[in-house]
Amino acid sequence: MTDTLVAEINRAGLHSLEVPDTFETDGSFVVELRNRGEPTHVHLHLDDPLSAIGSLRASNHYVDGGDSRRVRVELDAPSGTTEQGSLKLVTAHGAKTRYVTVKVDAATSEVTVDPDLGTPSDSGPDGPLAGIDPLLAAAFGLGVVGVLLAIAALVAAQGLNVAFGVLAVLAGLIAAGLATIS
Repeated sequence: MTDTLVAEINRAGLHSLEVPDTFETDGSFVVELRNRGEPTHVHLHLDDPLSAIGSLRASNHYVDGGDSRRVRVELDAPSGTTEQGSLKLVTAHGAKTRYVTVKVDAATSEVTVDPDLGTPSDSGPDGPLAGIDPLLAAAFGLGVVGVLLAIAALVAAQGLNVAFGVLAVLAGLIAAGLATIS
């Protein structure tokens, strides 16, 4: 639906006023007053059904010759409703009056959601570590390194005091790794 209602002023002659018979919208819209001749004032008025859901900041508008002016009609129709009313336009101090039937269909306001938005874009890591907590993997790696160091120390030292020392260090490494997991 369009959001601009065009009103031609002085196009067919002095004080002429041309507007469409009906105008459909799904929300707020603009009335564009296009003056093709002498400077004039245009009065806008919303009838009771339209004024119940809409408003104008001002009703009288001066439009210089050869110029145009945009007037916003604020509508606040509850979603899912349809309303109809009249917009009255008056020029030449009341000599020319035209009515536009405004149909407001707030039920057509839809938001289209792309179904791909529900699909995760990053499936996580692939390979042998897929699905494994990184902290758990790091703690396990530290434990393996500690065991390897303990075995190497036992083989090299072949002494009971050194072996107990290495095992104490290994126990400390494992405890530190488990502490990072929690």
